[in-house]
Amino acid sequence: MCAPLCASSVNKDNLAYNIISPRYHVAEVTFLPQEESVNLQKAIIPSYFWNKGRRYKVTVIGNSAFGGCWKLHHVTIPQTVTTLGRGAFAWCISMEEIELPETICVIADDAFSSCANLKVIRVPVGHKERIQELLPKELRYLVKEKAK
Repeated sequence: MCAPLCASSVNKDNLAYNIISPRYHVAEVTFLPQEESVNLQKAIIPSYFWNKGRRYKVTVIGNSAFGGCWKLHHVTIPQTVTTLGRGAFAWCISMEEIELPETICVIADDAFSSCANLKVIRVPVGHKERIQELLPKELRYLVKEKAK
């Protein structure tokens, strides 16, 4: 039997998840097997997913979740996500732009490491300064508010 805080893995709709709290029905997007990640071009992260009759809320894009997805150029991140883990998008060299939800409150320093072509980090109006403070100094100039 799994202890309340142990993680278990689930694969759904071309994404992999760790259930990080079965008790509170919370999950993170986790790394994909290399054979799936190498050709991934677009990822739509759901706010929730169902597993064994339970609905889990996706709150974290985990460590190295999309790391090494060289062809990834578009990611949709839902409002439920609050955290980007270490290397979450590391080496996503095709990504030029990403949009972050206003709910983001933790961004690991190396979440976007080696994203050489990243030109814009879009954020909701009124959240630019707060989200800039979450990013390493060398990426803060990329933050732009999205048009209303």
